[in-house]
Amino acid sequence: MNHRRLGRVFLVLLVLFGYYEVVKNTGKGIPCLFQYFFHLKCPGCGITHFLIAVTAGDFTGAFLAHPVIFVFSPFLLWLIFRSLWRYVKETQLVWQKWERTGMSVFLVILLVFSVFRNVPGLIS
Repeated sequence: MNHRRLGRVFLVLLVLFGYYEVVKNTGKGIPCLFQYFFHLKCPGCGITHFLIAVTAGDFTGAFLAHPVIFVFSPFLLWLIFRSLWRYVKETQLVWQKWERTGMSVFLVILLVFSVFRNVPGLIS
């Protein structure tokens, strides 16, 4: 186990937790530049609200904040934890075929959702 890499992971998690606490307690976060410049929701719009809702146990609110992330969250968590574990253990990260296929399906669905969520009246 590489302790330097473990320290980096811990530092990143600490910063993310700090950002989460600021947003949760103030309701203010980093604004979406994509939405600011193009007046459209980006593929990631709603993820912060999703995370706050999930941690509060509000799964309906989490689904409404970002349905695609909600549905794929177990798969995405698997990939994140597996990738972090490999990073800390200094082993080569090679995704298995089902992981590559799952990521491809996720990205296609996310892209389609991102287009449709910006069509007025289709998805709020």
